[in-house]
Amino acid sequence: MKRLLLIFVLLSVTCMPVYAAAPSTNVYEIEVVVFENRNPDLEGSELWDRDPDKSANADMNNAVSVGEKPAADSALSATAAALESSGRHHVLAHLRWRQSAEAKSVSKPVKVVSADGALDGALRFYSSRFLLLDVNLTLREAVSGGVSAGTGQTAPVYRLTEARRVKPSETFYFDHPKFGALVRVSPVKAN
Repeated sequence: MKRLLLIFVLLSVTCMPVYAAAPSTNVYEIEVVVFENRNPDLEGSELWDRDPDKSANADMNNAVSVGEKPAADSALSATAAALESSGRHHVLAHLRWRQSAEAKSVSKPVKVVSADGALDGALRFYSSRFLLLDVNLTLREAVSGGVSAGTGQTAPVYRLTEARRVKPSETFYFDHPKFGALVRVSPVKAN
């Protein structure tokens, strides 16, 4: 009987579920580089939206601004410098901020704008069952007066809208033939 009891105890201990330790933090550093593609071969024969009133900000009201400029040794700084120096790309925005992973209803979107006003939009980082990122950006082609020369048409408006699951410490590429965004989400270690 003692042997049977010992076997039962050993089996119950080895079959118990192993629970992972709770994450030490739910604070993440988000870094984003948004860049314009200056290679006309990427466009192909795609037709573009020409609605000048369409804006990514219309979908992401209450976006907040972040003031932290990425350090020269940040995760995407070398990539941003390489994109800019290639001549085939132009960096429109490079931002970095810290944010806790909260429910979508609580999480505030972060404004992403370029200095020249060609790019506007927002990113929303939040947690549901997984970590998620909503990208909602608008790029307006630079044309004097907002009207294409001689055609009377408004300048094209390009939209990049995507929601995606993100994993910590990985870099994600959000793609559009006219512009793209690189985003890296890294956990902030608790002190």
